[in-house]
Amino acid sequence: MAFNGYLLKMGADVFPLSFVYKESYKVAPNRRQDLDSGRNANGKLERNVLDHMPSTISFQTKPMWNDELDKMMSFIRSHYSVEKEKKVVLEYFCPDINGYKTGEFYVPDIEYPINMVDLENNRILYNGFSLDFIEY
Repeated sequence: MAFNGYLLKMGADVFPLSFVYKESYKVAPNRRQDLDSGRNANGKLERNVLDHMPSTISFQTKPMWNDELDKMMSFIRSHYSVEKEKKVVLEYFCPDINGYKTGEFYVPDIEYPINMVDLENNRILYNGFSLDFIEY
């Protein structure tokens, strides 16, 4: 496998890198989950690691005007498979395998920090913010 020129795909569509600070792209692949793990009477850790190991993906967006933000969010919303859950299927570049993985993710709540309001042109400039995807 190798890098094929994109970081994320939603469905068959490549997520536009024009919205992203590429150097901020982070993947935490295969996060281990424990169920009822704990220490025994001798203090030795006994782990019960589950088979499913979800990944998380995050990156910082660039500052953008409200029309650009709407374009980015419309792109994401158009790929929701379950709108109520903000669930999306992602194909993402995973550095630890130097290739791509696919999974079902949700988009947690986003905070949109305003940088300035341009009253003359009826526009809002937003600071960059963290956009995260958390695998089911």
